[in-house]
Amino acid sequence: MESVKQKEEMALAEARRIAATRIAAAHRGKKARESIKEEHEAAAKLQAVHRGQAVRRRKFVLAEAQHTKSDPAFAPPPLANDRPLSLKQLGLKHGLPKNPVPELRFLTFFSWWTEMGTKRYAELCFDLESELFQVVLDKQVNVLDAKKVYSANYESLFAVVDKDTKVMSMHLHEKLSGNQHAESLRRKHLECWDLHVGCKLNVLGRPTTLMQANLVTGQWLEYHAERLLRIKGALEESLLKYETVPMAAAFVSQKGKNLNGSNGHSASKGNGTTDLRTILNQIEALSMQLQRYRPAIAVGLAKLADPRGSGL
Repeated sequence: MESVKQKEEMALAEARRIAATRIAAAHRGKKARESIKEEHEAAAKLQAVHRGQAVRRRKFVLAEAQHTKSDPAFAPPPLANDRPLSLKQLGLKHGLPKNPVPELRFLTFFSWWTEMGTKRYAELCFDLESELFQVVLDKQVNVLDAKKVYSANYESLFAVVDKDTKVMSMHLHEKLSGNQHAESLRRKHLECWDLHVGCKLNVLGRPTTLMQANLVTGQWLEYHAERLLRIKGALEESLLKYETVPMAAAFVSQKGKNLNGSNGHSASKGNGTTDLRTILNQIEALSMQLQRYRPAIAVGLAKLADPRGSGL
């Protein structure tokens, strides 16, 4: 009886040992599978990161190409064989437009607003040489409600309806249009490239929209808009020969517009409404991208767009 009992215990112990061995093997297999899965997932994530980095390198980032006139870093690097290319070689088949107002000194804009039944006007003149604004307030005041002038009940509004012209000379620093506020604060003050009909500036704490420009100012703005759009179009055409991915929407010319402006018109919506600062930013980004493939063309077009060499 004892031998039979011993045999049963030995068989039970062997069965337990085999079961424990199988369970341990199952755990080891599970851990190995989990480890392999984690390694595959980590490898997939790493590959995705590398692919994302490669895609981002092929795309333009507008924030990395914020143009500053006084920044020497905007100047393209010199080339070993720095021979100037012709406009045709640069892709400007129709050349560049001619400045209709080469002797222009001031850009003049007009703004107006309604305040307590009174329409008030302001004139902003920008000196292209000193880069100072001359702000003329209340050059014209129109009282929309006559009783506010002739009734004693409205004497407290006399300071509003009275014409009291003020002339001030100053630098302005904040452009409130779109997403350009932070970018405008990176520079010492606003420049001529920040001004256009429809933009909003901070003038003495009041958001002021430039509603109109005089004739010569509109001609100056349209000339530079057409000039910069032709340069941008030439950069786009050259870059499309090498880039296989679609460019960011912010850099593509408007649909239906000739990139080189062969129709003789700019892509602006009206006289002087083109945002020159945005086009300068886009030209700089396109030039930086094109330098990977055709540095001579990129440098030549960047020099043509550089405000320091444009003669305003």
